Amino acid sequence: METRKSLIGGDRIDVERLKATLGKPELQWLVDRLRRKLQRGDSLEGRITLTDPAPAQRDAISRLFGKPAPIGGAITVKLSELERLLRDGEICASLHDAIEGLSGPIRNLREEQRLLEEHWHTLFDDARARARDDLALIAWIDRLERSNLLRRFGGDPAPAEKLLECAIEIAQRLPAKGIPIAELAALSTGDSHALDSGRPLASLIMELAADSEIEDRRDIWASLGVLCDELSAPVLTLNLMSCSTGMTARALRLHAEAGEPYRLSTRQLLREVPVFDAAEHTTVYVCENPTVVAAAASRLGANSAPIICTEGQPRTACRLLLKRLTESGIALAYHGDFDWPGIQIANVIYRRHGFTPWRFSAADYRRASGSLSLNGAPVEALWDPDLSPAMIETGHAIHEEQLLETLLLDLS
Repeated sequence: METRKSLIGGDRIDVERLKATLGKPELQWLVDRLRRKLQRGDSLEGRITLTDPAPAQRDAISRLFGKPAPIGGAITVKLSELERLLRDGEICASLHDAIEGLSGPIRNLREEQRLLEEHWHTLFDDARARARDDLALIAWIDRLERSNLLRRFGGDPAPAEKLLECAIEIAQRLPAKGIPIAELAALSTGDSHALDSGRPLASLIMELAADSEIEDRRDIWASLGVLCDELSAPVLTLNLMSCSTGMTARALRLHAEAGEPYRLSTRQLLREVPVFDAAEHTTVYVCENPTVVAAAASRLGANSAPIICTEGQPRTACRLLLKRLTESGIALAYHGDFDWPGIQIANVIYRRHGFTPWRFSAADYRRASGSLSLNGAPVEALWDPDLSPAMIETGHAIHEEQLLETLLLDLS
């Protein structure tokens, strides 16, 4: 009876005899090792060694080559000898054919990886070409390539390429002049939620601001001229004047002339960027608590020096305004609570904008009196190395409201 044969990979293989020869469970280690070599793109040359074979594996090698394997220790298979055995026995033409016949077609993973990397490099090279001479855009594309962020989001190059094309289209619209984030997403993608927090496209675009020290999501978008929560958390001001001629500048001036507080939204600060004159405001005072602004408006009115309130940790509108003031050459004088949260807030403002302490030094703390206990972990004051040790020594917290009379004297 004729032995059944199959045509695999263009060469005739005696499948039944191949399975009888190399398809035993005791030789599976050998087949697996050879398959891995082929997947790596390695040639089937040299030797393969099994350092600690089981008795059945040792016996299988002895029967395969028709000679006793070494007693104890490792067993070694010469690949040229194994291939000659298969070829002389007319089982198959090569080891490569044998492994495919036993375990299916073999992918050259090394070559596939090389082609994949080539595709990724081409993708980013094409993206840089689209950016033309926009150095900021090219730097952003370089960061995306180094970070592998696009690979994590896009998976294969094909969907990643579409994602990057969309991101570039959005990036080329930025910085915007106060466009709502949902509107930008809808205009660019047809999906108003495409730039929602956590979406791949949003993460790619936010990398545009990766070189800055901005951490808050809303602040990052604001730095790109895009509005998130454009009307929430407006910044509280009193007697702040702008030399612009737009509606926001007129509103600031009207409220300043009346000595009434005014809140500026992120929307206003991005859509109609106010212009400030250092000749009109050489210094703007900044406080932590709205009680100070309310007292200044009630008791000093239009005669109060200009003051801004952070109302705790500064939000987007407050940060935009402080940035705009310092860029205009206006100095900030800051006061906050003499407690550890107050020092943390002040450190954030000092790092980002810089300030001159306004009654907010170690000497000012020692002159004041307080009875509240100072709780929590100590925080070093970046603007005065003596302040935190003085607070630790005294052990008292002093809030702004306790120094209101002194602060109002300065504002008058």
